[in-house]
Amino acid sequence: LHSFIDGMIYSLTFDVSVKMGVVTAIGMVLHEFPEGIITYSLMLRGGFAERRAAQLAFLAAAITTPLGMLVSYPVITHLDNETLGALLAVSLIYVGASHRLPFAEREPQRYSLLALAAGISVAAGIIFTNSF
Repeated sequence: LHSFIDGMIYSLTFDVSVKMGVVTAIGMVLHEFPEGIITYSLMLRGGFAERRAAQLAFLAAAITTPLGMLVSYPVITHLDNETLGALLAVSLIYVGASHRLPFAEREPQRYSLLALAAGISVAAGIIFTNSF
């Protein structure tokens, strides 16, 4: 499901602009490779044979990500700009929540508030500079 949603995010970002799609794709591909290795390792530890673990790890990321992109693209291309922007915002929140929050929880609480403030400042700065 996670990789399928990643594919939907690819469709969304490429529909916004090619530049945004390429930047997102680079970041997510760098994310997908280690995720595949982790999936493979977990399956080995769970008792799967090496060949079967490799097949399932491949299926989990390498097939479901493009499938998510292909399924969502026809719908995304027909959305108006306001809906597209809202979906982009939701996808960024999803990426932040699913990929970054587990790491943030390990940090001391005194740094959590500082990191939250920095994140809000960056987001506000992006919004402010793009409004001109």
